[in-house]
Order: sequence, then structure tokens, then C-alpha cells
Amino acid sequence: MLLAALTGGDVGRLQDRVVVVTGASSGIGEAIARRCVQEGARVVAVGRRAAPLDRLVADYGRAAVVPVTVDLTDDGSCDRVSAEAMSTFGRIDGAVHAAGTVRRGEDIRETTDAELSRHLDENLGAALRLARSVIGPMLEAGGGSLVFLGSQLAIVGAPGYASYTAAKGGVTALARALAVDHGPGGVRVNVLAPGVVRTPMAYVDRPQFDELVGSIAERHPLRRIGDPEDMAGPAVFLLSDDSGWMTGHTLVVDGGFTIQ
Repeated sequence: MLLAALTGGDVGRLQDRVVVVTGASSGIGEAIARRCVQEGARVVAVGRRAAPLDRLVADYGRAAVVPVTVDLTDDGSCDRVSAEAMSTFGRIDGAVHAAGTVRRGEDIRETTDAELSRHLDENLGAALRLARSVIGPMLEAGGGSLVFLGSQLAIVGAPGYASYTAAKGGVTALARALAVDHGPGGVRVNVLAPGVVRTPMAYVDRPQFDELVGSIAERHPLRRIGDPEDMAGPAVFLLSDDSGWMTGHTLVVDGGFTIQ
């Protein structure tokens, strides 16, 4: 209370920490980036499109948000992200990898090698490269928290998602491996696994999504689908000291879908 009074308000759970957020131009990534700033973090906001990142800067200022426009499948892109964080803020305390893509209605028998390779790279390869780029600075800072966006589909099956499910299952396994490797250095690695969330990605290959929401919601114990903001609070929890003894864990936030 005294600290809050001296600073003119409550101190956020991520006060003065530097957090990299990929996929920050829309959906879950944007919601997480905004919540991190509201919790006191300085955010390196990463996305493929400049305009949405510029809106974050306009809302919070360059002291709080540094935009980096890259495609994380490009060579050196993740190294550029970490270099920008280090040159601007001098440290990296946390990272959330929310970038990814989805394909629906996939028939693995008709998936080409090129399609399969790209889809795995967009969802698993990018996670590996980001981890490679940010874990070093976290170790130098004395520790940190890395959060991967997984999926409930790494836990339960669904038709038409073979390569996506494989990639997200790989992300879950990657988190466990990195947690073991770098826990002694104070780096925690966890997975936030969303269920069905209303984001631009929800409409990919499914333009009639709005017509399906009611029936999808009825399949959840909480009788609604998720909003991006439903992921922001759990992400901050995993980044913060509130989860300081959690690592290698998958936190499922899906309105209860997978408990049935």
C-alpha cells in the first residue's frame, strides 16, 4: 500500500520488466501485449503487419511499446527481435510466443510436403527459434519466463487438424524440454493452451464462424467461447512471480471443454 501511494497507484505484476510478445498485431497476442503494458511491462510487440503495432505505440507510447515488424519464419527474424529488445531496454525478462497459423479441414493424404513443412515451421519452428533467441538474455538477467501459446487440440483430437495438432503437441513437448534444460538458470517455460477464442484466426477457412458460435458455445460447460482478453490474465500470471514455482506446465484455458 505504501509503495502504491508513493507511485500514485498500484504497482503492476510486471512492473519494469521487458516482455517480448509475438503475434501482437491481433487477437490473443494483442490482448496479451496490452495487458502486459497495463501491468507495468515494457513490451517488444512483434507482428507481420506494421499498422496494428503502430496503434499499440499510439495508445501507450514508445517508452512502453517498441514495435518490430517481421515474419518469424524468415532467417534471422527472431534474432532481430531479441537484438531490438536488448538495444532498447538492455534486457529480456519474459516472452510470449502467440504467433501462429491454422488450417482447417486438412486431409493429410492430400497435404503436400511444402504445405506441411510451412505449417510446422509457422507453429513449431518459430517457437524454437524464438526460444533460442530470448533464453540467453533471460539467463543473463538472472532468470525469466517464456510462455508458448499451445492449444486444447494438443490434448483432444478434432477432425481436419493433423499438422496443426502435431505442431502444438510439439510446442508442449518443447516447453517441457526447455524447462528442464534452463530451470537451473532461473528460466521458467510454460504453455498457455486456449480453447475456441473469437479472433481473426477463428475465421480462417471458416467464414461462417459467427453462425456457428451458438452451437460451439453449447459444447462448453461455461456456455460461451473465449475472448482474447480471457487469455491475457493467465498469460500475465505465467509471466509473473505469482507462478514462480511453475515450469513445464500446460495451463488449459478453454471454458471447460477438455474436462468432458
